[in-house]
Amino acid sequence: MDELQLIRDLFGAPPPPDPDMAAAAKARMSAGGPAVRHRFARGPRAARRKGLLLRLGIPAVAAAAGAAATIAAVFLIQGAPPVSREAGAITVFQLPNAAAIRGPAGSARGILLTAARTAAKAEQAAPERYYVTPGTVGNFLRVGPPGDRYVVLEVVSTQDWAATNPRDGSPQLSQARYVQVASPADKAAWRRDGSPRVWKHVGQETSLADPVAATDGWLRPLSAAPGKLAAGSAVYGAEPFIVGDRFLSLRQLRALPADPGKLKALLLAGWSADGSVGTATSDLFQTVPSVLEMPVTPAVRSALYELLASLPGVQSIGPVTDVAGQQGVAVAYTSRYSGCGRQIDPTSSANPAPLFSSCTVQQVLIIGPDDGMPLAEELRYTQLPAGQHWSAPDGLFSYEIFGTPYWTNHDRPLP
Repeated sequence: MDELQLIRDLFGAPPPPDPDMAAAAKARMSAGGPAVRHRFARGPRAARRKGLLLRLGIPAVAAAAGAAATIAAVFLIQGAPPVSREAGAITVFQLPNAAAIRGPAGSARGILLTAARTAAKAEQAAPERYYVTPGTVGNFLRVGPPGDRYVVLEVVSTQDWAATNPRDGSPQLSQARYVQVASPADKAAWRRDGSPRVWKHVGQETSLADPVAATDGWLRPLSAAPGKLAAGSAVYGAEPFIVGDRFLSLRQLRALPADPGKLKALLLAGWSADGSVGTATSDLFQTVPSVLEMPVTPAVRSALYELLASLPGVQSIGPVTDVAGQQGVAVAYTSRYSGCGRQIDPTSSANPAPLFSSCTVQQVLIIGPDDGMPLAEELRYTQLPAGQHWSAPDGLFSYEIFGTPYWTNHDRPLP
């Protein structure tokens, strides 16, 4: 059975872009922005990359809150909720109606091996000056005064620019898009809190969370108003692609072995059970998609799917619709953890205590039916301690929507 063809037959063509967002994107492109050849926005590299940069002594560049972009980056997200025309307006998050369509679509191994065969047939584009991975990341955080907390979703668009020449620099760029509350009950609590539009002790999150909801924080306060383009971590004088604990040039990246076992060893280099929150499987399940998005050879991309197919405990979810309304087929890995989630104390900037003493988390990878590329990753609570509740729909607490990476000779944006 070809599971990806099954999804194509079931869902048909994807929906058209939101007209307002498409018009705005075209207007900004006409004003001199860089060429955009991707379908959806792509979230930042995994939090692991930032930690690696710091361990190797490469500074993270924090942008000032009011820094202006000399070149505006365009983020066009097909099917994603549009930003309200009222700057800073707070709306209630809703999953697409089709998100509940979940059913069997063969085994997880069958889905992943079908994706491997599809990926192996892809053409390899000729390199240009920069390799760009665009996207969107969303994180839910519990905020507000003690005794009357509420959950908000903050959404950020990102682009990573990987330079072919290390001297050009490879920055991670982000742009705050909007904030929503997770449910009508959260909106009522937000109103009781005085309807804030800025949360001083909540850093802007710029990456997919790990399974216990830990993320990289930004150095500016979370704001409901759309932000300006800003720079985060930047690599200068070093190779831009990170696999496991190694910086790789494009030549080295394309020389990776098309062997699942060897790729597994490379990806787990630097990983240890003592210093990690999850298992080797959960780590691979979350880091492999970022390598799938790199300009690896089709044979290596195929081998990465074969690696996922070999992991114990991976299950099929079947046909799904992701947060942005994209339709695909999903596989998942579920584990139990202790010390889960974050609860922000508005009176203190100290590290927050865990929100839950334990949790069961489902890591979901959604694969596109046409090209076998990853569409999204989603992290969901499936079980919490007795009496505990998470108000975001379907237990969702973090997600990343992958865009289509592309090569370009355009100059990168300069925040």
